[in-house]
Amino acid sequence: MRRAEEGWTLHFVYAIPRSSAGLMAKVERLWDITASQRSQLLQPWYRYGWIRGETNPLPAPGSITVNLYRYFRRRVRTLLYDWRERGEIKCGVNDTILGHPHPNPDTIMHKAVVGGRKCRSVALILPLHYGIPCINEYVQPLLERVDRMFAIMGPYWLDGLNGSPFAKWGSKITSVDMAVDATQYPLVKRHFNAPGQRGFLYIGSNRPEKGCDVLSKTMARLTEFPRGWVGSGADIPYVPRIAGRTRLTPRYMTELAKTYDVFVNTSLSDANPTTILEAMAWGFPVACTPESGYYNMKSVTKLDTTDIGANVRALRELQYAPEGDLVELSRANRRLVERRYTWDRFCATVWQTLEADAGR
Repeated sequence: MRRAEEGWTLHFVYAIPRSSAGLMAKVERLWDITASQRSQLLQPWYRYGWIRGETNPLPAPGSITVNLYRYFRRRVRTLLYDWRERGEIKCGVNDTILGHPHPNPDTIMHKAVVGGRKCRSVALILPLHYGIPCINEYVQPLLERVDRMFAIMGPYWLDGLNGSPFAKWGSKITSVDMAVDATQYPLVKRHFNAPGQRGFLYIGSNRPEKGCDVLSKTMARLTEFPRGWVGSGADIPYVPRIAGRTRLTPRYMTELAKTYDVFVNTSLSDANPTTILEAMAWGFPVACTPESGYYNMKSVTKLDTTDIGANVRALRELQYAPEGDLVELSRANRRLVERRYTWDRFCATVWQTLEADAGR
């Protein structure tokens, strides 16, 4: 590669997909090796280009790792690291480090930032939201030392950045919309149930930032309609669990689409959840809070983090809307993931900015 010959290496730190991490664990058990031996023996298989995670579709954050890594490798020598790794990145003076820091200060990206400048440029990349400030507090000291942060976040968080805890570093922040490969998320929601029989669906975890208490209070007033949840965590009252963590294959989602008609998300502080883009690709009309990252979008129904009554009214409108209106919302959302929330756009934004920062 031309740039490799110029002596430029990109060191990329992100979450290795679960299938690859699982393979590492199996090899450890099979060979009964120590952590030190693992470091010496197993790092190269993903460091220099062999990475698993080809499930279809591949969920985030693995999808971010794989798509960026493939994009980078076609353009520059790229070494891949898992964000949980320990040790040190050995970089040259012309190199670039890009990575997601781990809250543990002993991990590899954290050390690369605080250990002193040894390369041309250092950049962070991570989901950014600040509705619950403690979630990303650990990043703020690192921002003092890096050249740039790629913030994966929706327009809600970008528009409020000047009034946020991250305002002082605004000049370093480049926003990036999350992405999906629409070809891996076929349009499964082609027809809608009759008014009064339409189901409300939530997919995601029950972590505090997901606002599942808001979801529960909203659904408590909509119990005459089908309600369902796919995800991990404690039970959500009034939202029956369909399944725990499971692969959202086209076949699986086709079955869910027979009962469920509207995707609901009531996040309190969520950067740019992939599940909303996946739901758009599958063809579900989406109702979500602005704090999910998505707002001021004609095809997205606005929900509220505190006004439960408003949520109930908005969802009842969708429940009894003419089917043609729901089809229109469905197709508009599908077009968004095909044209705007793409990996080409995501990767090109990151790559072109890194090139400029590295003086290329």
